[in-house]
Amino acid sequence: MKKEKKKQEQQGEEEIKPKKVFSLRLSKQELLHLRDLFGILLPTDMKSTVSQALAASQGHQLSESKLWNKLVSLFNESGIPYGDEAPDFIVSISSPPQLGVFEMISEDSDESQGVPAGLESVLNGDDE
Repeated sequence: MKKEKKKQEQQGEEEIKPKKVFSLRLSKQELLHLRDLFGILLPTDMKSTVSQALAASQGHQLSESKLWNKLVSLFNESGIPYGDEAPDFIVSISSPPQLGVFEMISEDSDESQGVPAGLESVLNGDDE
């Protein structure tokens, strides 16, 4: 009984322990960069940011939201505009992608397991 009670108390203590918090000193330029970095919009609907998409893919939406709120507080404190008053940035294609034509290898072939002929060297990083 004593061991069980002690184990429960230890588990309770582990749950109550505060998370370690780190401090970070930032210049106004660094805050501007973070504001712009957090605001980069993704194409098509332009309703979500790279930061939000990354957080969603990792299951860290709450952490991303809390971090943004902390940054907003610093923006207000330092007079840095954000939201509609800040510049917008978007991820977009900046040049046409490089395309190549490759012969497909049939499934009956003993060649490299379905990798198109000529593409092997590209995938392996070989220069021909």
